[in-house]
Amino acid sequence: MIIAPRVKALTLAALLILAVGAAPTPESKGVATADRILQSPTLDFAQARQALALYEEALATAAAPDAALLAHLSQVCFILGDLADKSQRPAYYEKGETYADRLLQVQPQGVAGHYWKAMNLCGQAEVGGRLKGMKCLPRILEELKRAVALDPAYDQAGPHRVLGRIYYEAPCRPLSVGNLQQSREHLTAAVRLAPECSTNHLYLAETLLRLNDPAKARQELQQVLTATRHAVRPQGLEEDRREARRLLAELAGNALKTGP
Repeated sequence: MIIAPRVKALTLAALLILAVGAAPTPESKGVATADRILQSPTLDFAQARQALALYEEALATAAAPDAALLAHLSQVCFILGDLADKSQRPAYYEKGETYADRLLQVQPQGVAGHYWKAMNLCGQAEVGGRLKGMKCLPRILEELKRAVALDPAYDQAGPHRVLGRIYYEAPCRPLSVGNLQQSREHLTAAVRLAPECSTNHLYLAETLLRLNDPAKARQELQQVLTATRHAVRPQGLEEDRREARRLLAELAGNALKTGP
């Protein structure tokens, strides 16, 4: 069969489009911009708000609920809760929990929904006081344990890192779930899975110090100084390094006091 020249031209044009891919949509451009914003080494509250608005706009125009977008939204709400003034923090954490719940409806067996729900509940527990913390703790532990089972390496070994920190910070039984040995186990796993994360090393070092193991704690603190990523936001890397230097100086001072 002979194809008319115009039809041939249209067919070739269609093939070329398929070969190079469709042009980026405004929605995908907005998501890419928001992703870049969150990687800014000077990320601040206004920038994080901009990223939230771009993600929300993309979600509003999506044909169907998008799991990746909902995960981004829950994450950026957690970051905003970290950056916001005290009066604004609870609202962002609650919004982040809402997005995590929507994500779990779309992807109930995905790690992201369980993890970001736990993280935003952690934020609510932190700003809500002791009673709020006690109320949230069982749900936080449940969601983090599910996240560990689904993907322990997610978010730079975040499920292990946060569980380890909870076991470090919480009072010991019978008052709460605090357990330094469990903290050490989870944070050791976090360091093994994501050695590039400064916060994994810093948290493990602090647990080791409380377990009276200064030699191993010193090794972890030295790793903080060469790690390349922070657990939450880029500028946190230098904050971790400052704390590591402070603890190393403290260890050096203690060694001088107890030396021969």
